[in-house]
Amino acid sequence: MRCLIVSNTDRMVLMFFVPHIKLLTKLGYEVSLAVPKTDTYIHQLKEQLPDIPIHHIPFTRNLNPVKNMKAYKSLRNLIKKQDFDLIHVHTPIASFLTRMITPKGQALIYTAHGFHFHENGSKINNRIYYLAEKFAAKKTSQLIVINEDDRTQATSIFPDEKINHIKGVGVDASYFNPEHFSEDDKTKIKQSMGIPEQYQVITHVAEFTDNKRQKDIILAAEKMKSLTKEFVILLVGEGPGRDEIKAEISKRNLDEHVRCTGFLHNIHEVLSITDIGLLVSLREGLPKSLMEMMSMEIPVVATDIRGNRDLVTDCEQGYLIPLESPDDIELSCLQLMQDENLRKYLGKQGREKILKEYDLNLILGELQNIYQSFKPPVENELNVLKNNKKIKSVL
Repeated sequence: MRCLIVSNTDRMVLMFFVPHIKLLTKLGYEVSLAVPKTDTYIHQLKEQLPDIPIHHIPFTRNLNPVKNMKAYKSLRNLIKKQDFDLIHVHTPIASFLTRMITPKGQALIYTAHGFHFHENGSKINNRIYYLAEKFAAKKTSQLIVINEDDRTQATSIFPDEKINHIKGVGVDASYFNPEHFSEDDKTKIKQSMGIPEQYQVITHVAEFTDNKRQKDIILAAEKMKSLTKEFVILLVGEGPGRDEIKAEISKRNLDEHVRCTGFLHNIHEVLSITDIGLLVSLREGLPKSLMEMMSMEIPVVATDIRGNRDLVTDCEQGYLIPLESPDDIELSCLQLMQDENLRKYLGKQGREKILKEYDLNLILGELQNIYQSFKPPVENELNVLKNNKKIKSVL
């Protein structure tokens, strides 16, 4: 069977979906990708998935009708020529366009990584996105939602038998494991990054956009600096707002205490020296950065929004704080900085929750059940027989 994975960003595929694609190939699917081409991530994607055909579709991340029409035509031609048995779509615009193109009866899975209508959205935008989802639902065979809020919202659009709640993309808890790093390892990592040994490290991993609110972290850092000098905040990531944030850091004389690191391949090493994790977005689906931090036994401070609430219960794995609140960022961080026992307790609670509900192996098992359901009954029966033979040979 042939499966097409569609996303309007190659970065998202590289960061989140490589294990899912490898699962599909193990299940016997011939997988292809439909993503836009960028010099930043496409080469890495080819290295990770050397045998997977990649079709370049000029998706955009905004509602530009001209550019989206180009993507629509390109994707339509691809789907007509290839005749895919299954299509799995991600990201709102790419998902909507794909569902408009696909013929009636096409097997299609849609993963909503956070509906674009949500509690903090404007009434107009929420109405537009809600109606778009309701219209596209007719072309959706199965829906996957990744948080409780969206599961509730989905019931007003999709029948129950089409709704699957899978808790995110999964995090590899065997890789993001604090036991892999000794105290000597942590000292060397701090030295390599030029961080004084006595400094506590606060880490925020997110794209530099208005949604991620790095500006609130800068204001909090300015307040913290008046009370303690022994901390550094690492703003990890790239994005269109990075230069503006860097300028604001310099303007407020915070260069020693707030650093923009860019994209990091060794994020597990950075998290090994992190004392407190941050995510202060206005909107999330189910943030992998928080899951990685929690897997590394890091207490987290996160905004009280959809997705974050699934991962963090206030005062159990960290703190949930109001939106756009530098004061709450400051107070929460200071409290955690001053209490090592509290940090350790909250951190251990976080890793326990990841192992129980969000580990990658659990997520892949649930995805496998959905993918298998689209295979012809005869093929599924043959797979069962093969697995039984393997079990008998082992016994």
